[in-house]
Amino acid sequence: MIEYKRHIEEYFNYMHSSFSKLIPQNEWGNKKLAEEYLQRYWLTNQEYFNVWKPIQDRIFIQNNCFPDLVFLTEFKILALKGGCLFVEEDFKKLQQIMIEIGESYFVIVQQSQDFTEGEPMFRMKFPVNISWSELTNGNYIAAVLFEMSYNEYVVFGASEKWGKYSANDYKYPLDIFGFKPEYVSIFTNIFEEYNNKKIHEMLPPQYEGLVL
Repeated sequence: MIEYKRHIEEYFNYMHSSFSKLIPQNEWGNKKLAEEYLQRYWLTNQEYFNVWKPIQDRIFIQNNCFPDLVFLTEFKILALKGGCLFVEEDFKKLQQIMIEIGESYFVIVQQSQDFTEGEPMFRMKFPVNISWSELTNGNYIAAVLFEMSYNEYVVFGASEKWGKYSANDYKYPLDIFGFKPEYVSIFTNIFEEYNNKKIHEMLPPQYEGLVL
């Protein structure tokens, strides 16, 4: 069975398609583009559990979802305003960091939430040097993946040096980055807006004193 078959059908006629800025409503539903995109970038169940899940568990606390602590204690934390998985500017900043760290690929794994029970979940793998236009060239699949508010994801690479948690379902949507101490300057130099008192005030109490 094709693992992403339900994604193709589930989001083909999607009642929330009007949310997208990437795909106009009159262009929504191009199954050919959607299927080709998933063929290229879908992270198979086998590769995920054999290769990437062990890496994920060395970055994120297993089974924890925001507002609980999501990163292991050896990671420094930086919080930014969120709302969706990626917008172009923020993706390009993270891409710059990934290139500097030396990543070849990054993966995106959707987190289970109460309202996602029964929905098809995303697991994707992309080359770090991918362009924004190619990253979003999946018609309605790319729109749901990158733009849908409320869906939550973890993003990470093979280096085990960093991760991102998209806390889009929190009352104040946030992007939470975790990274090893030796990468503090890379993240703070590129995400210059990190030291934002208002965002720090949005964080739950268990993050007090842990965020840069």
